[in-house]
Amino acid sequence: MPKYDVCLSFAGEDRPYVDQVARHLTELGVSRFYDTDEQADLWGKNLVEHLDQIYRHDSRFCVMFISEHYARKMWTKHERQAAFDRALVSDTEYVLPVRFDDTEIPALRVGTGYLDISNRTPRELAEMIARKVGTAVSAPQPGWEYQLFSDTVAMLMRNLKDKRVSHEMGTAKPRRLITEDVDALDTFRARSRSLDGILNAVEDLLSPGRVQMAFGPPGRPGDRDKIKHLANGFVEQYEGLLDWSAELRGTTTPDRYTALYRAAAQLADQPLKQIEQFVEEFAAASDRGAGDLRLTLRYDLGAVEAELKKVQTT
Repeated sequence: MPKYDVCLSFAGEDRPYVDQVARHLTELGVSRFYDTDEQADLWGKNLVEHLDQIYRHDSRFCVMFISEHYARKMWTKHERQAAFDRALVSDTEYVLPVRFDDTEIPALRVGTGYLDISNRTPRELAEMIARKVGTAVSAPQPGWEYQLFSDTVAMLMRNLKDKRVSHEMGTAKPRRLITEDVDALDTFRARSRSLDGILNAVEDLLSPGRVQMAFGPPGRPGDRDKIKHLANGFVEQYEGLLDWSAELRGTTTPDRYTALYRAAAQLADQPLKQIEQFVEEFAAASDRGAGDLRLTLRYDLGAVEAELKKVQTT
């Protein structure tokens, strides 16, 4: 009798997603091997032999999280070799591939069915796994729409971690060289207008009419595809803010415009934090089957106006 319903094989870079899957599997009553929860048991053991036992014998299914990171790691190579050896002698499917991207994995047959998880939340994948192993999954609870929106936003924002860190550090790749004063001023004005466009787009996405189209009128269920569409658009605008600021930081201008561009790039700080606070508070509310989708974004022009005045007076 296998010890686990599923074992999870993944690269460390993909742990934030897999960690959520593991948590939801536990909530659903699915037994799983997930290394973080087995640290005490793994301590001091011969991991080559122990993991071979788990991935070859001790699990009913192996969920393989395929990505570019997964393909090149030593330990994932060992795990998947054990899993493929088991699959070779199994009368039924054993390896359940899920894909973050299109990376090819040696020994994984081209025709093997897989799930694309690029736009599937950890909760949704956990429910699919539960059904695969034969565990009953209850019908969606009232307020599931808020949970889906929150899960999708959180998943997509995790993919922007590197851009967020770059913003916090104030770094950016060189993007543009401006040598003329008039071009520097014109570009600054154009970028300022585009900032307002991004903020207005966020508020438009969360307008009452669009929210009702996705979440459904009172007493009616929402539309899963429209909720995901709304969440995707929301995170796209969040990424747009990060890119907007990075473009200004990566622009080289005549020296007297440097401080103005630096101050302008920092205009994104407040809206970014407001969005992140909104996401955090919404996630807490969604666990109770509720949520408030109202969001107003603001920024302080004081530092930019001061730098612009210096430029204009010189």
